[in-house]
Amino acid sequence: MSRVAAVIKNGLVENIIEIAEGVKGDSEIQIRNAIEITNLNAGVGWAYEKGKFIAPPKTQEQLDAEAEQVAKAETRSAAEAKLLELGLTSEDLKALLG
Repeated sequence: MSRVAAVIKNGLVENIIEIAEGVKGDSEIQIRNAIEITNLNAGVGWAYEKGKFIAPPKTQEQLDAEAEQVAKAETRSAAEAKLLELGLTSEDLKALLG
């Protein structure tokens, strides 16, 4: 399995790089201002402070999309509850709504 590192510049992740096979230890990685990451918990544009990666704030577009998904889920849940109240079974709902 390959290893990856985040290249840090002025406290921000500037790039994600793959560490070449055969590179051992931290000395060669540190020369490149990179921090090895083990489970891709960072990306370009993330901050790096006090040994932790911090995700950038979400854009308004991302927030709006999340709000829309929540609203759709709530509407579906309310509709399912109403249909159950009207006497449909869980199997009926599955056949009707998928």
